Amino acid sequence: MLRSIPSHVPHKLSLTRSRPSPLWISNVGLARRHPPRSALYPAPFLRHYSPLNPTPGQDSKLAEKGPPIPPLPPARKHKVELRPGPLKPKPAPSHSASPAALPNAPVKTQAGSQETPALSLNKAKEEAQRDISEAEKHGILPPPPPGANWFRATLHKAIELAKFYFRGVKLIFSRRREIAAIRARIKAGGSPLTRAEYRFIRTQKDDVNKVVPFLIIALLLEEVIPLIAIYAPFMLPSTCILPSQRARIEAKRAEKALNSSVNSKAIFSGLKSQGSISLEALGKVEGAPTAICSLLGLSTLGIDFLRTRRIRQHLQFIAEDDKLLIQDGAQLSDSELTDTLAERGLFLPANSTNAASKEKLLQWWLTSVEDTTSEDALSKRLDLILSRQ
Repeated sequence: MLRSIPSHVPHKLSLTRSRPSPLWISNVGLARRHPPRSALYPAPFLRHYSPLNPTPGQDSKLAEKGPPIPPLPPARKHKVELRPGPLKPKPAPSHSASPAALPNAPVKTQAGSQETPALSLNKAKEEAQRDISEAEKHGILPPPPPGANWFRATLHKAIELAKFYFRGVKLIFSRRREIAAIRARIKAGGSPLTRAEYRFIRTQKDDVNKVVPFLIIALLLEEVIPLIAIYAPFMLPSTCILPSQRARIEAKRAEKALNSSVNSKAIFSGLKSQGSISLEALGKVEGAPTAICSLLGLSTLGIDFLRTRRIRQHLQFIAEDDKLLIQDGAQLSDSELTDTLAERGLFLPANSTNAASKEKLLQWWLTSVEDTTSEDALSKRLDLILSRQ
């Protein structure tokens, strides 16, 4: 049961309620004397972007400016796209293009034909060594001493070749005295010029024109002279050619003339259709000067003007040689007959290469040109050359 409380008790109770608890007072005092650790030492990872207690002036400025603008991201370079982009080269086809499709396209070299220059060079070196060996067998060049090693043998061959070329050049200059004596005899009213002397003077003239370039090559690159005898024999003087080299040069010249006689039938037919053939008519038919030079064993280098000039000089030499052949009436050997016919572009079939057939063909030539005048001497001989083709 509840006890009755006197009237003065509520007042005391109200006073008691308003009085703080001793425990709370003790806690507040402890908090004042020892503040919490978080108030003294803020969190290490807490970052303030604005002042904690902004001033009224700062608030007004921020209100005027509005909310802060976030920073712009860094500018990036725009990627430029090239359209259309560069095309990669397509792999070349294994087969070459047809001439009809690509008339100006260079001919593609096949894989197997790339070794051709190396093989031809090796073959040329073998032929050069064979020429030196043949010259040693015939006593033109002394062989290396027996038992010599490769170095001594090679050095010996180089020295002997240098001596051979030196003697050949020296012979060219010593021939001038003989030619001067021949001309002095003719000028004094002595015996007329013979065919052998005429050809000797012409050979000497050609050698004098070749000796200066040959000397330059011999002084700088002596070891390439045997290769020049294979690839460019027209550069060598006649006194600096080994016998086997001379035979090969003559064989290649005859082969070139025969090929021209067979492969230039259409050109020769075009020249024959013009009736009387002259040197001026050669320029009217395309390829005619080249075909005639090949047929006569002349160089085909240069333009048509130079080729026509070579043909004119060669026909003048043939005209003088014909006159001396008729004058001397000398009997020619088989090799001399072959050379004489080749100089005139005359060739016999393979089954008629005996000496009698050669003499008959040369006699036909001399009979045909015997009564010609000096004005039509060249055109007459050119007509005879084409009549046999």
